[in-house]
Amino acid sequence: MKRSLFAGLALLTLIAAPAAAADLPRQMNYRAPAYVTSFNWTGFYVGLNTGYSFGSTGGLDLRGGFIGGQVGYNWQAAGSPWVIGAEIDSAWADFGRTDTFATTAGLVSVSSSANYVGSARLRAGYAFDRTLVYVTGGIGWINNEIAINATVGGFALGLTDSKMHIGGVVGAGVRGGPAPSDAVQGARLCDGLQLDRLLCGCARRLRMG
Repeated sequence: MKRSLFAGLALLTLIAAPAAAADLPRQMNYRAPAYVTSFNWTGFYVGLNTGYSFGSTGGLDLRGGFIGGQVGYNWQAAGSPWVIGAEIDSAWADFGRTDTFATTAGLVSVSSSANYVGSARLRAGYAFDRTLVYVTGGIGWINNEIAINATVGGFALGLTDSKMHIGGVVGAGVRGGPAPSDAVQGARLCDGLQLDRLLCGCARRLRMG
C-alpha cells in the first residue's frame, strides 16, 4: 500500500513540474528605446543672413555689418539624432576704419575696409527634433582694401591696394525649424584672418521632385 502511495506521488510530481515551469515568467531582453522624431533635417536649402563683424587686419580695426545669402545641404539618417551637412555663405560687407594723422607736411589718412566676406564649411550637429545644435569648420575669405591719402602743399595724393584674404574658419551655432520647410539660425564664426562674425539668418528647404 505504501509503495503504491509513493509511486502515485512521484508520478504526480513528474506531471505537475513541467506545467509549473511553464507558468513561471520568462526573462525579457531589454532594448534601449529607439530615437523617435517627427522632423527630419535632410534636404537642400537656401536663405538670407545678416550680422555684425569685428576684428583687425594690419593693425586696423574692422567693425560693421554685412548682409548676404547661403546655400547648403543637411543629411539625417532615419532614427538618428545626428546631422551632417555643408554650407556656402556669401555677403556684401560695409565695415572698416579710417585714421587721420597730422604731420608737418600735411594730413595723412589710412583706411582699411572690407566689402565682401564668405565661407565654405562642413557641419556636424545633434538634433533635438526641430532644434539643431552644431559645430562647423572650413575656409573663409574677405576682400580687404587699404587706402592711404595725403594732402601735402595743397595737393592730394592717394594709394589704394585691394586683396582677397583666405584662411581657416571655425564656429558653432543653433538652428531651429518653426515650420517643416523653414529654419532660423544664429552662429558665431571665427577665422584665421582675425575676424569674428556674429551671424543670424533664415532659410527655406527646397522640395525635390
